[in-house]
Amino acid sequence: MILPAKAFEAARATAPGQRGHNQDRSLFLGSAETLLLGLADGLGGHPRGETAAQLLVDVCESLFRRTTKPLADPEHFMLQCIGQAHKTILRFGRRQHPPITPRTTAVLAVIQHGAVHWAHVGDSRLYLMRDGQVHARTRDHSCIRHLPGSEGEASRPHASLTRCLGGMLQPPITSCGPPTRLQAGDLILLCSDGLWSQIPGRTLIRTLQADACPLNAALPALVKQTSMLPNSDNVTAVALRWLAAPDVIQSRDRADRRQYRAANTTSDPNH
Repeated sequence: MILPAKAFEAARATAPGQRGHNQDRSLFLGSAETLLLGLADGLGGHPRGETAAQLLVDVCESLFRRTTKPLADPEHFMLQCIGQAHKTILRFGRRQHPPITPRTTAVLAVIQHGAVHWAHVGDSRLYLMRDGQVHARTRDHSCIRHLPGSEGEASRPHASLTRCLGGMLQPPITSCGPPTRLQAGDLILLCSDGLWSQIPGRTLIRTLQADACPLNAALPALVKQTSMLPNSDNVTAVALRWLAAPDVIQSRDRADRRQYRAANTTSDPNH
């Protein structure tokens, strides 16, 4: 299916927050039939987290450009991206002197045939917003631990990642969402924890689902606002608003199939 004109609007934005440098990376790639969104948050507690995040983006871009579109199996493609990126990060770490263990989160989304597919590892999130509500979102791969407080203070809860790319020899177990048919007005948001941990979900919905403000204005403004909060982490987001109605997508699908059959039908009556 060829995506119809003005089927979507999209935007990306990033800011270092109150950190010395930005370890987040994102991507937005598209062909005539398929869109790929991605985001990685390099782990700051390990060396070269920004390199791990960049390697994920590089692997995704390379595979996307080399793979025939539309993708035969979007979920398999995303798993391939994550698995290959994990191996690439491990190789990079082993080549350093002394060896290091860079690590990163990952969240990917493929939009094709009017549906969205997604996969993630870690606590970078995907939200699917519909009709002013969170219709679906990823569940973080993390657990809550209580750190001891200072003298006279209670322990403090702290979320620790249970899965990431890099570090362990075996690739992480990746969680995949079910293919979901998009409706006009749906909004897909991929973001690092620097955004979702500091901005309430209702604010995300209210800001990004406002039709009066285009995404390429609303998203950078939201990221900038968040990055100026005290002790803000790196803040990165990729967002897409779906504009095409389902009947348009289905009619385009039927037209593409007719065109394909016509192009591959011989005029030989004996064939």
